[in-house]
Amino acid sequence: MALTLLPEELILAICSELCVEDILRLRQTCCVLSTVTRTKVLWNHVLKRHGYMHGSLLSYLGGYESFEDSALETLACRVARLDARWEAGDLSPVRDYQLRLPQSITWLRLVAGTWLFVSSSDNDISQLTCWDVPSILRGNRQPLAEAYLPGQVKTGELEVQACGMVLALGLGPESSAVHLLTLQKLCEGYIFAELARVEGSSHVLMLHGDLVGCALRDGTIAPHLVNWKETKIHDIPQSDVPGQRSVPHLMAIRKNTLVLVRTNLLQMYSLPSAPGDLVATTKTITVPAIWEAVVRNSDTEPSVLRLVVLSPVGIEMCLLDVDTLTKIDDEPVYTRYTLAKQPFSSHSAPWYRLCVGESGRRCLWMSASEPGFQYPPHFVSASISSGPPDELATIIPWHQAGLEQAAAWALPVFDFDEVLGVTVVGNCFGELAIYDHVGSNSLGSEHLAVDLPHGQWPIASPLPTVRALPVSLNLSSIPRNPENIYTQTDLAVLSQWSHDDIDLGGMWRTDWWDHDSCSGYCYCDEWQGVLGDFAWKVEHVYGFAGKIIPQAYMSDEYFSVDRLLCRVGNRYLLYTVPSEMQLLSWPVYTSNRNRFFVIEDAKTECYARPTANTERAMYRHMFRMEREGRSRRNRWADLADRGGRVHANLLDRPPAFDPFDF
Repeated sequence: MALTLLPEELILAICSELCVEDILRLRQTCCVLSTVTRTKVLWNHVLKRHGYMHGSLLSYLGGYESFEDSALETLACRVARLDARWEAGDLSPVRDYQLRLPQSITWLRLVAGTWLFVSSSDNDISQLTCWDVPSILRGNRQPLAEAYLPGQVKTGELEVQACGMVLALGLGPESSAVHLLTLQKLCEGYIFAELARVEGSSHVLMLHGDLVGCALRDGTIAPHLVNWKETKIHDIPQSDVPGQRSVPHLMAIRKNTLVLVRTNLLQMYSLPSAPGDLVATTKTITVPAIWEAVVRNSDTEPSVLRLVVLSPVGIEMCLLDVDTLTKIDDEPVYTRYTLAKQPFSSHSAPWYRLCVGESGRRCLWMSASEPGFQYPPHFVSASISSGPPDELATIIPWHQAGLEQAAAWALPVFDFDEVLGVTVVGNCFGELAIYDHVGSNSLGSEHLAVDLPHGQWPIASPLPTVRALPVSLNLSSIPRNPENIYTQTDLAVLSQWSHDDIDLGGMWRTDWWDHDSCSGYCYCDEWQGVLGDFAWKVEHVYGFAGKIIPQAYMSDEYFSVDRLLCRVGNRYLLYTVPSEMQLLSWPVYTSNRNRFFVIEDAKTECYARPTANTERAMYRHMFRMEREGRSRRNRWADLADRGGRVHANLLDRPPAFDPFDF
């Protein structure tokens, strides 16, 4: 009997057992099969066969069963082909799209595989841009919306809420504030609108409904919650003890419990349940080292916090059941198991920049595990099991192809859509890349997400739009100046240093402009927070975020020791070389009455995120190799040619060698 003479239900049952490629081939044989293979019932079955039951896809897809036939087919084909590439162990991009911005990219998010939010900045301007990814894949690179901000975006979180997308952006240090923004669709197009602004708070770690979790308050490390709709601040109790002085890795909320994740601690707090209540400490438990952590989304057990962490072991899953904390003496149910083990490497932390997909099925990170230092880092992907696996996850490394790709070694920020097979990568050179891991059944032909910007916030007064004219930041910088010739602007920056009322003794100096008396780590231009310099290292490796204000330096040539004393918020930090694996710290107003510092009284501060040291090392080393290699390429010069304002220290010379880079 001919296949076409069978009942349609039976033909669908047969087709549902075929792979996508065979279904599409069968479609070409006759009109009957062409019609049957375009039905939504068939493509719904294909999605379910690949583990995506209705409701288990990302929330932004909404009721995908109500999609148009062509859109549902595109979605099912992409899911099936992406799964086939995972099974084959080959995730190398099928095609890529490169954009070049005139400012360094500091933060980005990909939402619904469609809306790409990118913040970029230099010393002049800070810009927020949104692109439509399907439009880019069709060749249209015009952004949907652009806005200028009064400060550089240091951190940010994005959440899809009932009324639309909410962006919580932490600016600083020149404009210390958290800006709550949304993308709205009007008759004339898309705009960014400001929902709220919280002055004084910065360094965003969490966005959960009305609550924003921040780590800095008025430039001081002080974790707190902000109800952005009511502009109400809830302090989070902290102790002045090792491990709790730096910025936490993240904050997360499960039920009525707030969890702070630190390098060796999980701190749990009960949230206020009535007006006037305070955030109260519930439990603190010591855990094996956590270098990076990302929350894995899951609706199956709302009381369980699932963390995918990067540790000395590798990639691990941590489960914390907050329902077990009914009494102060209860031990929480905490489970931890390994997903993938780190390889042996010349780097002490070869894996870094962990990222987890929105559905929690897959993760992505950077690896610098290649032997030797001449190889750039590459991407690694892995699936995340729903429970303790019988064996370690299969990791799939993949590389970018071609020298003109966005440099993955240049302090990258990235995000990916694990359902649609799209990865976006940005870096400090303003290089933005979109990688399509599927290729066929073009994502650009269909919008596969609900129209999130159509959501309207129920606010009576009109939302103020972010100003459309550039906001000049006018950030000053000090160039490396061997001739000791400084401009008035340079001297104005230096005049803000060494103003604290402290007496350190005769060996300490404050003549920052005298290069004959300072060397190495004590050069003033290495402490400005420029990408990869020593101030950047204090913030990202040791976790002391905020504006660094140097106070004094000492260069002892006899003992080959350099020391620099600086203040970050309410703590003094002593940076000593060659004892570089640790900082010494004091609280600001606790020295003796003569205001002398006794080094023996200092507290030791170790690495909070060693993976940032690898990230910094790869940037400094690979930039030096490109700059001094055959190509003589300077990507900072490329950025300047695009109209960007580049810090002189980055443009004129490669990074100084740091013996602790590796």
